Amino acid sequence: MKIVPLTLDNQKEAKKVILSLGATEEGAKILAPKSVFRSFRVQGIRSWEANILKQHLLSLGSDAAAERDALIKDIETGVLLFGTINQLKKLCQKLKNQTKRLKLLSRQLSESLENSEKNNYKYRARDKILKINKPIICGIINITQDSFSGDGLLAKAGESFPKLKKLVLGKVLEMIKDGAKIIDFGAESTRPFSRRIKPQKEIKRLIPILKVIRKKFKNLIISVDTYKPKVAEAAVEAGVDIINDITALRSSRITALVKKHNLGCILMHMQANPQTMQINPNYRQVSQEIGEFLKDRIEYCQKKGIDKSQIFIDPGIGFGKSKKHNLDIINNLYQFKTLGVPIFIGLSRKSFIGDIIKKGPAQRLGATIAAQTVALAKGANVLRVHDVGQTNDAVKLFSALVKK
Repeated sequence: MKIVPLTLDNQKEAKKVILSLGATEEGAKILAPKSVFRSFRVQGIRSWEANILKQHLLSLGSDAAAERDALIKDIETGVLLFGTINQLKKLCQKLKNQTKRLKLLSRQLSESLENSEKNNYKYRARDKILKINKPIICGIINITQDSFSGDGLLAKAGESFPKLKKLVLGKVLEMIKDGAKIIDFGAESTRPFSRRIKPQKEIKRLIPILKVIRKKFKNLIISVDTYKPKVAEAAVEAGVDIINDITALRSSRITALVKKHNLGCILMHMQANPQTMQINPNYRQVSQEIGEFLKDRIEYCQKKGIDKSQIFIDPGIGFGKSKKHNLDIINNLYQFKTLGVPIFIGLSRKSFIGDIIKKGPAQRLGATIAAQTVALAKGANVLRVHDVGQTNDAVKLFSALVKK
């Protein structure tokens, strides 16, 4: 007799183990949701609602945790729901016969359960469709002089456009060869304490390069890193597919542009702005607050006619976050899966990595890959990186290990 411990993170893994025992396909389909455990914290409910949830889960063979006073007083409280996927789905069914608020909770919990199991997406950007069933790499090209990572191509090319064009083309070719599916171009540094440049200057740097890249690489998914309407409009005319907006489409003009041209978009969370964001960033519960912000922005986009299939979400590592905040976000990245859209994350060479390993941007590759691997394990779908080839090697090994 042998006992073998297992960690079953999703139904796909559970089904595989059950089938390996000799169970039928139908049997595995029934048993898999009974084998995977999930927990959800619900806040802002009345104590009597918490007790209803607890009683229903007890009847299903599970339980719920709440503060002691919730058993004897009518107070606003929180509750921790836990059980197998099957038990929690049955809880949702039971709540459909309850009060309006509990019916709403039923719908939200059902959606969260469904999204937490989602591993396949179809991302739409203009006329292109990107199937995401394994990790995707987005390469970074900075057409700047003052990039935090030291890779700004303007610093190398000076005022020579032919030299800049040659540098960019070479970098794009290398990134595509190394496995990048998206390449993100930026012409203004948004590092902490960086200075803004005028839209005209950004356009002058960016648009000639975008036109060259679009002409040469017809099928490449091109992203532009900007929050300025004039720059975004010029970039769309030059043929970009995605707007990577650090302000999460808070410009109505950029929102209208995404809607009109069926562009992809990246909604990023940032506290304050690049000039002030690293001056004592403060949160009560950083991952929860970011999740609420991103949920609101997704709903805003949907109201404006932008489909969820056009949206990536980015928690904004390093944008108004301390080292502790960044580590918390990465560890709790799975929370954002419940929003139902792919998670896009930029960890490459970030300063919090330097704070931990005490090395400059150029020496952070190994630690960057370690952080990216954890992010993938926690639910990230797209990695925005400087070092495409090395990251792609790590992604291949990760995918082989977890069968993604």
